Parts: sequence; C-alpha cells; structure tokens
Amino acid sequence: MARYTVFKPREHDRSFVLSVAFMTLRMLFFVILLIAVSGAGLIGGVGKAWLDTTPDLDLDKIGAQAQTSFIYDSRGNLITEFKGSQNRIYVEIEDIPQNLINAVISVEDARFYEHHGIDIKRQLGALVNNVMGGNTQGASTLTCQLVKLTMLTSDQSYRRKVQESYLAVEAEKNLTKEQILEAYLNVIYMGGSSYGVKIAAQDYFGKDLDELTMRECAVLAGMIRNPTRYNPRRCLYGNSDYSTPEGLRIRTEYVLRCMYEQGMLTSQEYQDALAEQITVLESSTAAANAMYDNAYYVEYAIHDVVTKMLRVENLEDTRSNRSSMETKLRNGGYKVFTSLIPEVQQAVQDTVTNWQSYPSTRYSNDSVTQASLGGGEYLTLQQPQAAAAVVNWHTGELVAIIGGRSTPVQKLQLNRAYQMNMPVGSSIKPLSVYGPAIDLGKSPGTPVLNLPIPIEGWLGGSGYPRNFEEDGDYTGVESMRAAINRSHNTSTAHALYEYVGLENSVKYLLMFGFEPDSILATGAGLSLGYSQPTMVELATAYAAVANSGTYQESYAFTQILNPDGTVYIDIGEVQLKREVLKSSTAWMLVDMLKGCVDEETGTGSRAKFGEITVAGKTGTNGNSVGVTFAGMTGYYAGAVWIGSDNYKALTSDATGGAYAAPLWAAIMEQVHTLTNCTSDRDIIGGSPSDYGLIQVETCSVSGMLPTTACAHDINGYGTTTDYYLMGTQPTEYCNMHRAVTICTESRNVATPRCPSTEQVGVIYIPEGHPLRAAESLKDVNTYFTGASVTEESANLDYCDLH
Repeated sequence: MARYTVFKPREHDRSFVLSVAFMTLRMLFFVILLIAVSGAGLIGGVGKAWLDTTPDLDLDKIGAQAQTSFIYDSRGNLITEFKGSQNRIYVEIEDIPQNLINAVISVEDARFYEHHGIDIKRQLGALVNNVMGGNTQGASTLTCQLVKLTMLTSDQSYRRKVQESYLAVEAEKNLTKEQILEAYLNVIYMGGSSYGVKIAAQDYFGKDLDELTMRECAVLAGMIRNPTRYNPRRCLYGNSDYSTPEGLRIRTEYVLRCMYEQGMLTSQEYQDALAEQITVLESSTAAANAMYDNAYYVEYAIHDVVTKMLRVENLEDTRSNRSSMETKLRNGGYKVFTSLIPEVQQAVQDTVTNWQSYPSTRYSNDSVTQASLGGGEYLTLQQPQAAAAVVNWHTGELVAIIGGRSTPVQKLQLNRAYQMNMPVGSSIKPLSVYGPAIDLGKSPGTPVLNLPIPIEGWLGGSGYPRNFEEDGDYTGVESMRAAINRSHNTSTAHALYEYVGLENSVKYLLMFGFEPDSILATGAGLSLGYSQPTMVELATAYAAVANSGTYQESYAFTQILNPDGTVYIDIGEVQLKREVLKSSTAWMLVDMLKGCVDEETGTGSRAKFGEITVAGKTGTNGNSVGVTFAGMTGYYAGAVWIGSDNYKALTSDATGGAYAAPLWAAIMEQVHTLTNCTSDRDIIGGSPSDYGLIQVETCSVSGMLPTTACAHDINGYGTTTDYYLMGTQPTEYCNMHRAVTICTESRNVATPRCPSTEQVGVIYIPEGHPLRAAESLKDVNTYFTGASVTEESANLDYCDLH
C-alpha cells in the first residue's frame, strides 16, 4: 500500500553551497549553546557575588528615619519646629487616610497585597524594556522602594536591583504589609524639604492628613514618581516648562483613573474627584528661614540642649561633636520643653529695646555698626549694645536671655548673652577675690592695703593697679567690706595676692561655672575683671552665691522626649550641682553686697527697685569700653552688660553704677512683677548665729585683737567689728601698734616741756608685711604717720614747739 508522505526522496546530490551553509549553522548553534551555558554560569557567579555583598536587613534603619523635632515653651505650647534638611513628622498607619493609601498603591504598586516583595510580572516587563531600550528602568514594588531609600544607594544598576529584590523579600518575611506601608509613607521624598505624607499635606495644602480630599490624595500620590516635576507649588506658581499646571492635571487624573480601574473608586467618586478644584499654598509653611518669637531664648535653649546631649552621650564638647549632636536633634523627632515664659522674655526684651538711658560712644563714628545678614543684605546696629541673663537661683532655671537691644530679624543673629565674651570689670571681684578670701578663713572685716605701693607679683604699670577715682581715693588700709563697697582696685589686688592667690582664684571661678576660656589668670584678669565671662555665666555664678554658696548649673529646658514619648533627658538627672562656698561664706558675702547697693558709699545704689532687697556689684571695664551690673534678690539673680560690639570706648562718665545698674533694676522689676514675686524676701535667710558667725572687734591695720594703741591709732584707723566664722577669728593681740606719747599741738613725740600730751598708736612694720614692698618709708608715712621698720621706735620727730 502506497503511503503518502510530505517528504520526498532526494533525487539529486546535495548542493555544495547548501552543505556548507548547513555545516555553518550547525557549528553556530553549538557555539551559541556553549556561550549560553557559560553565560548562565557567569551570570550565576556574578549574581552570587552581588548577593554576598548585600547588607543584612536592618529593621532599625527602615524605621529610624530623620524626623523633625519640636520646641515648646514652659506651658507646652509649640514655639517652632527644629528640623534638618529632611522635614518629617512621623505618622502611624492608622492616622493615614485610606484614600491616600489606595492612591499610592494604585499608581506605585497595584499588586502590593499579592506579592512577597517583588512583582515578577512587572520585573519581566521591565527586563524586556531594559533589553530593548538599553537602559535600566525599574519595576520596584513599594517594598523595593522602601529598601532602596533606607538601606541602599539610588544608583540605577543591575547589582543594586538584585540586592534590592533580595532585601525586599527578606523585609516581607519580617514585616507586615501595614508596617511596610507605614514606613514607606513616612520616608518618601515629597519635594522641597518635605519628607513623608504628613509634612507634605501641611506644606502644600495647609491640612492635616484626615482633612485631605480625594483629589488632594491623588496629587500627593502622583508626586512620588517625580517630586520635582509634579510638585504642585512649582506647577501652579512656578515659571518652568518642566512643571506645568497641565502636567499636574494629567498626572493627578492618571492616579484617579488607576484607582477607578482597580475598583478603589466608584464611578460617582471618580467623576467627583475629576471635577474637584483644589487650592495649593503659594508659599511653604515649612520654610527653613521662618522666624519664631523669642529667638534669643529659643536659640540659647537649643545650645543648652546640645550641651546636655553631649554629656549624656559622653562626648567631648568640640565643634565637630556639637555639630553632630545638633544634627541628631534636628533629625531625631524629639520634643524639647524649654523653660521659656514668653511674656516674661518679651517684657524684658521690650525693656532693653525701649530703654532711653544708654551711654553714648566716646566718638560719634563708633555709634553705628553693620552686621551681614547674607545675600548682600546688612543690618544696622546702634551702639552701644546690651545683653542680659536672669536666673531663678532656687532652681537654676533661666528666666530671660537677652542677646541685643533689638529683637532679631532672622535666625542665628549674634546672641551677646552667651556668644560674646567681654571684660566685666569689678563685677568679678566677689567671685574671684572676696568670696574666696572669706572662704579661706578671712572676714569682711579683714584689713587690706589701699595705697600706691608695688604689689609682689603684679605685672605691668607701676607695679599695682590704680583705683578708678581720678584722685586715687587711697585710704591706706580698709576692711574688705569697705574695699568692695567702694570698688577699690588697689585693695582688691592686695587681697588677691595676699589672701587668695591666682591659682585658688581660678579654681573658684571654675567652680562657679566659668568656662576656662573666659578666665584670664593674671592679676588684672582676676582682680580688675579683665576676664571675660558671658552674661549667662556671670548670672549663674551670682545665683550660686544667693543659693547659700551652692552652684546649680543654669538651664533653659526641663525635658526632652524621644519620638515614642519616653524621656531622653530630664534636667534633674543631668544638672550639675556642687558646693562652691560654705554657707557661712555666702551669708557674709551677700551681706557685703547688700552694702554695695544700700550704703551711701556703695556704687550700686541705682540697682534698687520697689521694696525688694538687692545685693550686687557694679563693673566698669578699663577705659570705659563696657559696663556691667550683676546682682541678686530673694528670687532671682541677673547680670547686665552694656558696651560696644567692636570694643570701642563709651563716654568718660560711663560706669556700671550709672548705666548698667538702673537697666538691671528695670529688667528685674519686670521679671518680679510678671512672676508675682513682689513681696520682699531676704536673699539668705536665718541669723548669723545659724551659720556659726560671731562678731569680733579687731585692729583695723593688723586684723588682730586690738590693744589700746590700736584704738588710738594716730591716723584714726582704730578698730573694726565684723563677722567671723567661729574658729577663724584672731586669737592674738596686735603686733604692729606701739603706744607713743605725742604733743597734742605739734603731733610729734612729746618732750617733758609739752603742756598737753596724748597717747596714740603708731605702727611698726614687721618683716614680710606688704608695706615693706614700698620703695621708701616716705611713701608709707603718707598714709601711716610715724610708721617704722624699727620695732623699738616710731618714725616721728620730737616736738619742736616746746
């Protein structure tokens, strides 16, 4: 039976050309097969290498993205956001509207709830496109995008795609879909400085998430693919052919169509959204340079927060570490609760701004300066400027911080209260000399020399500092109480070198909270106030004196909360506290400083206000380049500085008593009134005996127990009665005074012929006494009549009248 076949037997020999062609095809097939097999091995090897270099899945990185921090006042009212380059407020998935979630899923990852990290169908489509088009376009799922944004670089390479896909699968094994969505919607870039959907809703629409309309949700979802091109503000208010209103409309309606086609919108909802009109804010609510109220206080509070963060993190206070901690604060999503009482800070600022009694600069050319604001703009500043700080000395809480005469017009203007170091003059004396001297065993009644003779160890000039008064106001000798009351430089220098010492003085200033860089460890630096503390440092140190000698680090915030609401820093746990002066010392020092304000000879009388007890000390820098007053009441301690930013001289009559003291009083009156502290209260309560103090009469020259000769000193120095801590009072009688009988008429040593005589005390100068440093005994005799270096005789002539 014949069989039908489509193949017929060959009737001719095979063509040579055809044979060669078949042979070539056969060989080509085997070569391609060999290449394919080899390529598969190579691809497998490369893929394995890429996976081996893939970082481990880090869930902390996925959840811990930069978040905006918030600064609050003392009542919990928001002052400002404190953000870095990424402005983000974290929001939980429960608080994100379903319409927004649907919009994002519909346009970015329609099979989000079906895949396990990668979408095979989309990837195959993308692969074809990449091969045909020669570029690497993605088919990233939301999970892939999240991994890329949080753990990988954004480069468009096959290596990154492989790593991204692997990590996405791992992420889906460890996280729920809701957790992935929550992280993704908080991490995505939304144009400008906005990150995450919560900030974007506020920035573009001025709305919370739950207030968004359907079309607004579609706008935000449509931005994700290209947040620059589809930025609604750029599209509607910009001038770019790249971002246009029409482009925004097309993209938004594409998102709505995706939602409709995927069953996320009904026909009516879809039509309503297409017809909806939206309003986009023309300017960003998250502008980086948006100004806030009370900038001087807020910016110091941020500085204080960073300081405490460094301490908590056990990091050295360096410029680099401060920068790192500030970045952490900006991006950490913290809540910072400051001690700011807005109405108090504003009232103090208004007082400083509107004050009409500033001194003038000595030369008119120095009365105005300019400060750069950047961008070619300058701010005109009237000189002199001013700075102030007020501390609640009971707690250390800063009540007011004033960095200049006018309210700042932009962020980070110079804050003179803590960013400017200027000499504070005699305001330093209670802290560097008199407080330490008493703490080391002296008394307010301890005598100190006040005459123009060299002081051992003093550098420069004539070997001693001159007093401020034009006539010198040299008294020969006076008590430490009188010396601080009249602000004598010469006697203060004697007290520094003879009772304290430079090293001890520096130690006390450091204990009072001065930064090492603020201290000039010389005679001038420690006794004349050439040291340069800030007003915050000075006010805090005076607060320690008021607080019975116990230093409490000042602070401008009370608490910092982590994003989850747990406490990161509580001021009570990090505030430094230490005893600087014994409580008895503090009591005596405050008593002396009251005299500086209350007594006729005191330089700080204009610091008084109302019926409030005030204690404090004026300061006038050399050549009147600045003036200060620092003091305390039963409630607060404060410091005020007035001076030129460029260290230019003020008018010759500029003193701390004439200008700084009255401004201090005006500031403190505002603070006391607004905080309901208007009833008088003593600064350190209790009687002297409560602190172990006794009153003792001593010789005004030697400081020892007085003799009859001391009481009848020829120069009238006599005796002094003042407080001593029990156990430190002198126990030996004066070894300097000698009784000499003189003629009452000639005032020289009496002879038998003198009709009227009296017994007086004339001093002998023992070996090692500072008076021995005088170049000649004549210099001493000007202030100590009859003073002698010979124990048996007085340096007096015999009467030549009788």
